Amino acid sequence: MNLQQLEYLKIIAETENFTTASKLLSVTQPALSKSISKLENELNVPLFEKSGRNIKLTRFGKIFLTHSNLALTEIEQGVKELQDIINPVTGTISISSTSSIGTYFMPFIISDFLNKSPNSNFKFNHQSVPGILKDLKSGKIDLGFYDYVDSIDSHTDIESIPIKREEYVLIVPKNHILSTRTEISLKELKDESFVAFCESSKDNMLSYSEYLGYIPKISIQPSESSMLEGLVAAGAGISLVPNTPVINTNTLSIIKIKEKIKDRVIYMGYLKDSYMSPISKVFKDYVVSSTTYLK
Repeated sequence: MNLQQLEYLKIIAETENFTTASKLLSVTQPALSKSISKLENELNVPLFEKSGRNIKLTRFGKIFLTHSNLALTEIEQGVKELQDIINPVTGTISISSTSSIGTYFMPFIISDFLNKSPNSNFKFNHQSVPGILKDLKSGKIDLGFYDYVDSIDSHTDIESIPIKREEYVLIVPKNHILSTRTEISLKELKDESFVAFCESSKDNMLSYSEYLGYIPKISIQPSESSMLEGLVAAGAGISLVPNTPVINTNTLSIIKIKEKIKDRVIYMGYLKDSYMSPISKVFKDYVVSSTTYLK
């Protein structure tokens, strides 16, 4: 048994097709079949069985694949750890955030860190909160940034550190009748149309009906947070958003809300009791030291 056979097993299990797997692995189909046959003979169990035109794992194959994947992951982690020891101040930091946080918060944090650690680099993408948590648990990413987790305490294997608190404000177009106001009560907005953005049906940035005390008229729900300000500026509606420095005050007016509503909290998450490269640890500590969170 060798690592190559375990890698072959993983790809065949994912594709459920020897022909497809052989193309992905850049190996001939006969050679791939022979390698798996040798593995089956060594284990003395069949790992695959026919399923129509394709194949699927047997119950023996499913059991062995679980342990095989763990072995491959451990070896990959070991190689990575050794490389990090050789170059403790360089390396790649793999992070993911929700799209709204990635639009305005992450670029500044990453840019400032790179000014201090120019030899490091980042792998960065946007995902939903469930996607971030999944990738943290699988070790695909080092750190995740999110602002809402359903039953956050139930994710006991994830350490979620609050790093920033932001109050919500109302934004309206410059030509709106409310644009000259500095403060407003939510009760005054009953006849207004709202532009409402949320990461997904479960990851609501703000429950409008809960805080307004009535069901508001939602004129549009953009799929990307970056679209929200443009829609408000164009007159598609008004919106409740976190108060951030990047709100374009040339086209929008920011109005404080009289009522106290729940602030938005940004969290940084990572997998507990798991290996983290030296450079990722440096970045994690940098984020904590350079952000402010007031309870």
